[in-house]
Amino acid sequence: MIKKTPRKSGRIHVSFYTEAIPEAESVHLVGEFNNWDRNAHPMKRLKDGRFLARRAFDPGARYEYRYLVNGETWINDAQAEQYVPNPHGSDNCVLTT
Repeated sequence: MIKKTPRKSGRIHVSFYTEAIPEAESVHLVGEFNNWDRNAHPMKRLKDGRFLARRAFDPGARYEYRYLVNGETWINDAQAEQYVPNPHGSDNCVLTT
């Protein structure tokens, strides 16, 4: 799930939330905005077992993204705005600001 918050600066602050993943030791937010760097954006574990990352984006942007669990398992945002096929035979989530 994502939550978008417009700021006075004109940028859009986006909070990315996973569903609860009790077995996860780590989750990273990975996407076009960080050149698919698997380590660039570690997510914080919340008390309810979900993970959270926050990022700021310019309005009018479009990015594909996914979550990487324990450095090996890719998962999608269950409530993404849309999905697009990727070259690996699965789908990426899409964020628009």
